[in-house]
Amino acid sequence: MTVVLTYKSLLIMATVFCLLLSLIYNQKMKKCLETDTPTVNKIEKESEIQKLVNEIFNHIDQMMPKVTFAHIDNTTSAKKSKMFIKSPKEKYCVGDELIVQFVAYDHLGQKKTYGGDYLRAIISNPDIQARSSGRIEDFKNGTYHVHFTLFWEGKVVVTLFLMHPSEAVSALWKSRNSWYGNVAYLCKFTSPGKQVDTKCGFNLSKEKELCEYIDERDEEYFYSIRPQNFSCDSLTGFMNWKTLATQLSPLENSLLVRSNVRLEIPQQIPEIIVFRCQNSSLETKEKCKTGGKLEYPSGYVMNNIWYPKTCNMQTYHEVEQLNACMKGRFFYMFGDSTMHQLVNYFEMKLKNIKFLDVHEEHWSQKHLGIDTERNILVLWKRHARPFIHLVFTTLKEERTTPREIDLIGGNPFTVIIVNIGVHFRLFPVHHYIRRLYNIRRAIERLLLRSPETKVIIKTENTSEMAEDYESMSDFHAYVHYFIMEIIFKDINVGFIHGWDMTTAFNYNQIHPPEAYVRNEINMLMTYICS
Repeated sequence: MTVVLTYKSLLIMATVFCLLLSLIYNQKMKKCLETDTPTVNKIEKESEIQKLVNEIFNHIDQMMPKVTFAHIDNTTSAKKSKMFIKSPKEKYCVGDELIVQFVAYDHLGQKKTYGGDYLRAIISNPDIQARSSGRIEDFKNGTYHVHFTLFWEGKVVVTLFLMHPSEAVSALWKSRNSWYGNVAYLCKFTSPGKQVDTKCGFNLSKEKELCEYIDERDEEYFYSIRPQNFSCDSLTGFMNWKTLATQLSPLENSLLVRSNVRLEIPQQIPEIIVFRCQNSSLETKEKCKTGGKLEYPSGYVMNNIWYPKTCNMQTYHEVEQLNACMKGRFFYMFGDSTMHQLVNYFEMKLKNIKFLDVHEEHWSQKHLGIDTERNILVLWKRHARPFIHLVFTTLKEERTTPREIDLIGGNPFTVIIVNIGVHFRLFPVHHYIRRLYNIRRAIERLLLRSPETKVIIKTENTSEMAEDYESMSDFHAYVHYFIMEIIFKDINVGFIHGWDMTTAFNYNQIHPPEAYVRNEINMLMTYICS
């Protein structure tokens, strides 16, 4: 059989052939473009970890305002907003709840119709140096309830701060979770006789060959541009710095200047007098022990001493008391500089603990102290990246906190103290959720093999709120607190409520003075020696 191909049929076949080639080419190009996108940290299939991260993120995201504004006059005004006592009583007793209603108004005197303002509330009695925080309930319509527990007898003064209006909160939340531009990284690679620095970070383009540092189990990842003639295993150090770049518009940034941050609501509420009545719910308390829940407010401060709401904290002011409690125990501490303050306290007060020269540089080096007479060991290590460090520091023993916990056998004499937070403020919040969840999983594994091990979680401190609001605002720590409350529910750990305690002490310093640190030490010792 002979097939005759006319010019027209050949033209049709050629056209079909070209279309097929075009389709194949486009598919290849699409695949190539997907590979070369900067977001190399996407997880293709939703794993158990990623599913939980997404669920928590979505839960927090629903709490956040999604608003825009055309003029600062349309934002929440501390001066125009109002507050008053909800359902006032003729007589208040110690242990009663006081509810203050706050109604947000904008600068034009119009009532706000949506919520999301970042508020901070304190009750105090200056005469006895007593203070406590309040829990904010947001009705999403411009009305808020502030819940206080009346902890002491006598005078109570209510103070409410507008930390950020909801319009600034919306901008901060959107900015944080849409980029990695707050921090720039450099990584150092070394080999005999030479070294090189190269760009690294959590989110790099694949246009250049990368070294990939991936923890497949915990789904943690970090990348570096691979330097020529260096192995990826020769990574030895890193440094990073705040870029001070912004994603916010000039109008949004106008809300994030000192004159528009942490504004006290000027309207005054009359002083309340609290009486000590019979059958107070705060009278009978046991010594603090692990297994409690993370709550807010969790206590109050009076004369620079912290008093937890649901339990009794012991004081360990004398060296002999500290030594007796710590005797025979090994302390493993993983965290940031606010945790490092506890180590500094030990170093300053307990001269019997000798801290070794570990042949590393800078404050974030590993700290290892030993008291051979009393068989005490104290180890502090930074919590691993993300960690802001303005000069090169070693990565040779860098492990995330979950991996560190996995290396500890545990026993009745082992104490593990963990905190993370402030260094995560500069990165999308999913990094914080993932790390915190992995810490929980590591603790669960630890308590299965060694249920007698004491694990203490320290929450984040409030800070100065003086600059770098886009990346370092306490709003980000406020979000972290909600996440921690979700992840560490129903697990046998103790809490040092740094967030609540620093709010009540009202120092407004990320590194509060010794008078405050002593209370964190007391909480720690109460948990382990009860």
